[in-house]
Amino acid sequence: MDHLKLTLLISSFIIPLILSITLFVSSKNNKSKKIMGFGLLNAFFVFFANYIYFHKLFDTYSSIHSLHIATVLWIFPFIYIYIKSIVESEKQLKKEFLHFLPGLIFGLTSVILFGLLLSHDEKIYYLSNYRSGVQFESQNIKMVSVFRSTDVLLIVGQVIYYSILFIRIPNKYQRELNEEYSNIENFSINWLKWFNASFVSIGLLSISFYMFNPFQKNNDFFLVLFLFSISAFIWVLGIWSFKQKKPQVAFVSISEINTEEHDSLKIKEEELAKSLLAYFEKEKPYLQPDLNLTTASKVIGTNRTYLSAVINSTFGVNFNVFVNQFRIRYIEDYLKQHPKTSKDELVNIGGFGSVSSLKRALNKQKPTPEPESETQP
Repeated sequence: MDHLKLTLLISSFIIPLILSITLFVSSKNNKSKKIMGFGLLNAFFVFFANYIYFHKLFDTYSSIHSLHIATVLWIFPFIYIYIKSIVESEKQLKKEFLHFLPGLIFGLTSVILFGLLLSHDEKIYYLSNYRSGVQFESQNIKMVSVFRSTDVLLIVGQVIYYSILFIRIPNKYQRELNEEYSNIENFSINWLKWFNASFVSIGLLSISFYMFNPFQKNNDFFLVLFLFSISAFIWVLGIWSFKQKKPQVAFVSISEINTEEHDSLKIKEEELAKSLLAYFEKEKPYLQPDLNLTTASKVIGTNRTYLSAVINSTFGVNFNVFVNQFRIRYIEDYLKQHPKTSKDELVNIGGFGSVSSLKRALNKQKPTPEPESETQP
């Protein structure tokens, strides 16, 4: 059991460090990867400090205790800002760094209460006993103990607050992606939903074991196990960041476009819908996996916002569904002539980015729009 506990403690900080270095080397100008790199570096320190604490190296731990408090409070903000760096522009991202403020304040408060008010012997005594249920007599230690409880409550508050944000952000972002891209596989952050539920559950269990220590005093294995699980979730997020892509389109700036200011681009809805259908029937742009609404709008000669509105109002679907209707019709016709074609081949032939994109399109299938120009005399 001791060997397993040691393995969990060491891997908890070694792997985030390795991933952090790898991300910094490979990030180049990728802001999101750099933020994740710093987040993993923060995780490295958090779990390295845990390693020192669980080995009862209290002389060493007392010198980094306040920084440990701050960095623990920065775990969720780093994940949040990484997510925001994917869905927002760099200009909008600057205000989000205020999420680090609580950790900074609590870290500095700890420097005063723990670092300056307690003597060396009081620090060691507090660190040795604060999880054992001992009633402290020193007024200074009592203040530090109350501060610790407040810190834990703040962590619980963070878990609840960020779990709500991690539900809301993907939903809004997914709608924006579907309005712009025909394939959203590499841009989607829907994985955050399952990550959020699991990560929050493990976090709350860790807090419970940290506060109440349900097993015998010296048995910290289950707490170490839960803390290791938190580290493992952060590894997964770090590894996923290598694949995650950020859209080139600034959704907010697009949404601010006023079509009334583009009189030269305004076309009657019926004519624009006909032009769009004619373009799709003749040029078959839907066979290009990277087709997006901005490109289509430039070819047709209108702005992206107006074309999106026309697709929604005329055909009752977003751009993603609209394009995939044509792709599905194309592969259905292709299968009639080549019935032995594999699913992987159909993905490439039909312009789908992946098998999962193909399955998702089939689940959303509606009748494919037909050009009005062909049905009218």
